[in-house]
Amino acid sequence: MDKDESNVGNCPHCTKIIFRDAVFNSEAMFITRCPHCQKPVKVCIRKKVEIILLPVDDRKGSNNPGTKLTMIIFVLFFPTVIDLLSSSFDILDGLL
Repeated sequence: MDKDESNVGNCPHCTKIIFRDAVFNSEAMFITRCPHCQKPVKVCIRKKVEIILLPVDDRKGSNNPGTKLTMIIFVLFFPTVIDLLSSSFDILDGLL
């Protein structure tokens, strides 16, 4: 049985569809007959990793489009800001 990306299983003899969008909960192996040509077909079901792509909510007209980017920049450069503040306090302590 040949299986491609569209979850369609074709008969290796007559190439007509046996399974379309079939869902199996576990691994299995069985023999069945093709409903079209009546020849026996060995079916091997294996677990696979499934990637689901969902649409992103891209609403136009948001009030603050740059807020998230600004927060990420602050988070990324936060240790550098702390070092600058601590060195400026050290300089101020040296002047006093």
